[in-house]
Amino acid sequence: MPTRDPLVSIVMPVFNAGDYLLPALASLLEQSFQDWEMICVDDGSQDKSGHILDWFASVDSRIRVIHQSNTGIVGALNRGCSAACAPLICRMDCDDIALPNRLEAQVAYLRQHPECTVVGGAILEMDGEGDPLRVSRLPTQHADIVDGLLHRRTGHFHPTTMFRAEAFEAVGGYRAKYQWVEDHDLWLRMAQRGRLANLEDVLLCYRQHASSVCWQRSGQQRQLMNELLQEAYRARGRELPAALLAETTVNRSAAGPGKWARAAAKGGYPRSAFKHLRRLMDSDATRGYKIRMIAEVIARLVVDVPRRICSRSTPTIPTFPLWHERLSREFKPTSQTNWQESAA
Repeated sequence: MPTRDPLVSIVMPVFNAGDYLLPALASLLEQSFQDWEMICVDDGSQDKSGHILDWFASVDSRIRVIHQSNTGIVGALNRGCSAACAPLICRMDCDDIALPNRLEAQVAYLRQHPECTVVGGAILEMDGEGDPLRVSRLPTQHADIVDGLLHRRTGHFHPTTMFRAEAFEAVGGYRAKYQWVEDHDLWLRMAQRGRLANLEDVLLCYRQHASSVCWQRSGQQRQLMNELLQEAYRARGRELPAALLAETTVNRSAAGPGKWARAAAKGGYPRSAFKHLRRLMDSDATRGYKIRMIAEVIARLVVDVPRRICSRSTPTIPTFPLWHERLSREFKPTSQTNWQESAA
């Protein structure tokens, strides 16, 4: 247990994220706001994640690590939130990067808006290698956020959120029956205890990769969302429009270089766009798809690069070279087996 009472508890579930953990943790250690504790739940990782977490905990006493057998995202989240001591809980994923003023901005907002139970923010999407794709924003006002949630649209980018522990406990936390749409479920219930909000500021660099839940479990998510919306409408004394029930047998199309090239072009990042176009050319995609994507990417870049240059400045993705140097000096195993042996 911590020896002090922090204002913010950062909860980070971790599963086999060794390739991404260092920048995620370093981005929190370098926040402008420092009155926090961090609870990292190692959910049965089989890679170097546990070793990296323990090293960071030895470097900074505000970090606590819980090692457990794999329970899934809901079990890990509830375990971390139950261990939190602060009145504000900050969500963070182990493959994302928080921008330096993230905590400061959200704490200030919640102090100024005591009626607000959850506040999120905008994201800079990046690919698996940390190159920028595009900035994405969500509605900022409560009514618009709730309306979106009730129409299957994202209300908050989950790893950008900060919420009040009291409200979280009052609604019963995350529910296992809605695993894979657990955040959508939580926001709908939190909305009945207070107001929801999003900041327009970019708070987080959000990593997109083909192994993420939204790509791997889209069919399961559709079915769970159908059930969740039926429950949410009943709780509000409303009838769910039939048009909102999605077909559950149609899966989301596979992630890949074409999608990332399109996203980067839309965001106005030509280097990232052309990187993924080159990978698309080397893939086994059909010739017609390749031609269509090349044309679409070039057309988008012509419009969106000038737009990004003329718009508000977008953040640079932090890289933390000093933290990489410190970690590499501490240990440098040559294989996953070394990591497992050193952690044993």
